[in-house]
Order: sequence, then structure tokens, then C-alpha cells
Amino acid sequence: MKRIGIIICLIFIINIIRSQEINYIPYYQLVNKAEIARCQQNYDSALVYYWQAFQIVDYILINDLRNFSQCALIEKKDSLIYFVMEQCIKQIVPLSGIFGIDTIFDKYKYTDKWKWCMEQEQANAEKYRKKYECPYTEIMDSLIINDQKVRTKGYWFSRIFPKSKIAKKRRQEWLSVDSFSRTVIDELVAKYDYPNERNGCNNNSCLQMNMVVIYHYDDTNFLRNVEYKALIEGKLSPHCYARKARRVAVVFNMPVPHYTYFKTMTPDEIAQVDKYRYEIGLPSVEEEKIINQCYYEKYLKDKKEKKKKKKH
Repeated sequence: MKRIGIIICLIFIINIIRSQEINYIPYYQLVNKAEIARCQQNYDSALVYYWQAFQIVDYILINDLRNFSQCALIEKKDSLIYFVMEQCIKQIVPLSGIFGIDTIFDKYKYTDKWKWCMEQEQANAEKYRKKYECPYTEIMDSLIINDQKVRTKGYWFSRIFPKSKIAKKRRQEWLSVDSFSRTVIDELVAKYDYPNERNGCNNNSCLQMNMVVIYHYDDTNFLRNVEYKALIEGKLSPHCYARKARRVAVVFNMPVPHYTYFKTMTPDEIAQVDKYRYEIGLPSVEEEKIINQCYYEKYLKDKKEKKKKKKH
């Protein structure tokens, strides 16, 4: 009995250590490889990269589950589709969030596995409802309304005559509303964690938060401490983090982050940018172009198909 107790304790300790060491940067890097393989219609390789990524994290991002299931469908690997269904139940993600968009998955909606999953959803309806009540939505909406109301008041006059008494007064008002917003956001993050899929929030909540805190004098610390931690923990996407870092750099007249690229760059500059992009889980400059082109072509194709359906 003592041995069994020791083994259980060891397993528990290992799981705790593993959870503390979770780092989503390697996950993002593998997903980038999967995305490139998907764009090149090499779906089997994409499945391998996705699967490797899924093994190293405790929560699989919904968009990646959706892309993975589409690759599995093309490769006719039913077992992987069933894996996605089970993962949805495990993560309290509605099946409609993965399979409801495309009619191509309709054949699976008559399987025993699908029926079991739907039963699980119905049995745990309260859990699903609570998960998707994002605590940020109403508060962030009110903060943004208040922020814009104060910030737009006398904005252009203050820009044209920055040394005037009115401009100084407006700046004090801006600092005051920024300080209040930042205090509220700090309390929200401490109580509910950074807005992400796990606590029922989406990218919109993240973007709203960026709009509110972007001008705050202490925003660089928020980016370095809170948001970098969220990036590592898979709660903030590399693209969202990079956009925020760039905006902070522009607002505070700091050097633009190395992972932002422009049209005119030397090969050495691109290599340096790629290095920094890799470190936060972004694809390389060339890979980014391939992925963007792929999504743009898919958008045009979907748009064309919608027009055809409307005609019929």
C-alpha cells in the first residue's frame, strides 16, 4: 500500500511540474509548419505536425482543432475526427464550434460517437453556459465608451496647440481615465485571468483591452509582464502579441519590434526578423506570405461559392 501511495504522489508531482512548464511557443512553431503543409495540400504531413503540437500542451486551440479535423477528413482518417469530438467534450467546446460550419462533416452526425458527444453536451449544459459568459465583455465595452468619450474631447485642438492650457487639461483627463481603466483591467486579469478561450472570451476581448491600455504610460510593463506571460501560456496569439508590441513601440517612440517586417528589407534584415519572429511563435516572413496568400485564395473561393448558391 505504501508503494502505491508513493507512486501516486510521484505521478501527481510530475503532473504539477509538467503543468508549470507548459510553453506554447513550440506549439505555435509546429502549428506554423502544419499550416504551410496545409497550404501546399500536403495534408498527411500537416496532420503529423498538428498531432505533435497537440501532445505538448494541456489545451488545444479551437482553430487548430478545426483545421486538424479538415485535414483528417481529406485524408479519410475517421479515428482523428473522433479524437477531435472527444477533445471538444474534454475542453467544454461545443461540437458546432468545430463541425457546425461545414456541411462536409454531415456524415459524422449520424455516428454513435456524435450521439454520445451530444448527450454529454446536454448533460453538462450548465458548464457550457457558464464557460462562455465572458466576464470581460460588458466591463470592457463600458471602459471603451468612457475612454473614447474623454479622449475625443478636444483631441485635435490639443494636437495643434500642445502647449495651451486646454491641451494640458485634456492630457490630465486622459491620464486619469487611463489610470482608472488600467486599474480595472489589472483587477480583471487577477480575478479571471487573461481573456482567452478557456474562460469563454475570444480575440475581440483581447483587442478591446489593447484599445483601452495602449496609451497608458505603464503599458510597456503590461506588455512585458502580463501579455508575454499570456503568450507563453497559449492565452494570447503570437500575431496579437506582435501587433500590440508594434503599437506600443509607435506610441512611445520606441524602436519597432524586430518581428515586424516591411516591404523593403535586405536579406540580412529578413534573417534577423525571422529569428525574433521564431522566438515568439510567428512563422518566418516568407511563410507568413504563403499562409496569407492561401487564406486569401480560400476567401475568394468561398465568396464565389456563396454567389453561386444565391443564384440557385
